[in-house]
Amino acid sequence: MIVIGPDVLIIHHLALRNDPRWSENEEALRRLRGSVKGVTIYALLDLVGSVSRHVGERSGRELYLSYLKSEEHRILFPPHPDSWEEHIENMLRYLGRGLSYRDALEAMVLDNNPEVQLYLTWRTGQADKLPVKTRTPRELIQQKTPT
Repeated sequence: MIVIGPDVLIIHHLALRNDPRWSENEEALRRLRGSVKGVTIYALLDLVGSVSRHVGERSGRELYLSYLKSEEHRILFPPHPDSWEEHIENMLRYLGRGLSYRDALEAMVLDNNPEVQLYLTWRTGQADKLPVKTRTPRELIQQKTPT
C-alpha cells in the first residue's frame, strides 16, 4: 500500500496552484485514484489543521469525516502504548535517527503497518530515516507502475 504524506495532501486540498509542485502532485494523485491508499492519523490531523487554518474549522471537520468514510483511503494508527514510559521508549528509536517528534510519530505508524510499501512525500531529506521506501510524486509519475 502507498501511504500519502501530509505535504502531498495539503498541496492537493488547499489547491496550491502557485506551488511549483502542483501539477506533478495532482498527476500522482490522479494515477493513484481508485486504489486504496493509506493516510496516517497524524497526516490526516495535519491536513485538518491546515484546512481549518486556511478555510475554516467546519471545512476541516468535514474533510476529516470524509476521510473516515472514504473507501479509497485507509487511516493508519500506531499501536497503543500502555504508558507514557512505553511511548517515550518507542519514540526514542525514531528520535535517535534524527527525526522530529512529529516525523517520529509518522515513522512509527509506517513501521507498525506491514502492508505499507511506499511513502509518498516531497520531503526527501528524511527518506533514509523512515522504515519504508519513499518517493516524491515526481518520481512516482516517472515510474510505469505506482509501486
